Amino acid sequence: MPAALLLALALLAPGPRAQLDALQARRRAEEAAARMLAEQERSVLDTLAESEAAVTEAAAEARRAEAARAEAQARLERAREEEAAAQARMQARLTELRPRLLARAELGRTGELRILLASSSLGDLVKRRYLLDRILSRDLALVAEARSALEERERARAVRQEEAIRLVALAEEASERRAQARARREERETLLAALRSARGFHERAAAEADVQATRLAEFVSTLPPPRTGGGPGGFLLHRGHLPLPARGPVTVGFGRVVNPKFNTVTIQNGIDIAAPAGAPVRAVAPGRVVHSGWFKGYGNIVIVDHGDGFHTLVAHLASMQTAMGEEVEAGSVLGTVGDSGSLKGPYLYFEIREKGRPVDPRPWLAP
Repeated sequence: MPAALLLALALLAPGPRAQLDALQARRRAEEAAARMLAEQERSVLDTLAESEAAVTEAAAEARRAEAARAEAQARLERAREEEAAAQARMQARLTELRPRLLARAELGRTGELRILLASSSLGDLVKRRYLLDRILSRDLALVAEARSALEERERARAVRQEEAIRLVALAEEASERRAQARARREERETLLAALRSARGFHERAAAEADVQATRLAEFVSTLPPPRTGGGPGGFLLHRGHLPLPARGPVTVGFGRVVNPKFNTVTIQNGIDIAAPAGAPVRAVAPGRVVHSGWFKGYGNIVIVDHGDGFHTLVAHLASMQTAMGEEVEAGSVLGTVGDSGSLKGPYLYFEIREKGRPVDPRPWLAP
């Protein structure tokens, strides 16, 4: 997007704070791109990894701030409920106490004495004394309960006021963290735009990707010895029947790939699937997870051993939902589609390897 259009959009943003945040984010993004363009000797993939780490950390900080704000909001709601409950208890005691106190006031200071003197016998006197004591005890209990409810209300009110102040501060912090996360994301997108538009960076990225592909092959060869028997009939029986690990069209196939813009040639050991960001990524067949973690150039990857020397690999995941050693069934969710370690944005990269050697996945896929 042209800088002039971005500036115009920023100026249309509601409020001076939003305008300032947008302009500062754009400035940081352009400075990051300028730094990368100036540091010609740096690894493209290392630069991308650093940018992704900053994005991940900013997103984590934003989530922590949001969680703290949500907790403060919950505490505020509880304090409001406790204050309202204490107010209701106090009001109920006062409502019950009011007519009793009015009746006592009408009796006057000598009212109880007149009631006792009007006794017709000693037994009647004792009874009247007992009943008056009961009435007095109840009045005192109601006064004590009303006072206790008042104290509880005041404590809850103080907590509510404190949490309201804290909530304002946390809401501001959460907003700032979200803005920082957006700025980090925009910086990363600017870096990727520089990579895609500059032939030198594209060629260097392609060369580094070739090196990482070799390292990935070496890594796969060091995985635990393959199991025998990958389910009923073995993995070979799945040939021509495997589902895609995520829904979407295959945009880049296996083998030799020519970049139409720079006319450069790269060798692809798998296929690219244009699945939407956040979509679930599923195991294509039963197996055991032998790797779940970060790999330079591929981002978050999950490798599944299907037995008899066959492995499948999914890369550039946004999240991973399996652990090494976990047994998975066909259709088990391994993670979600993302753009970790990706120079192309969100998509899913998928490989099938036989005894460590990459094979074209297309003949294995269901029509």
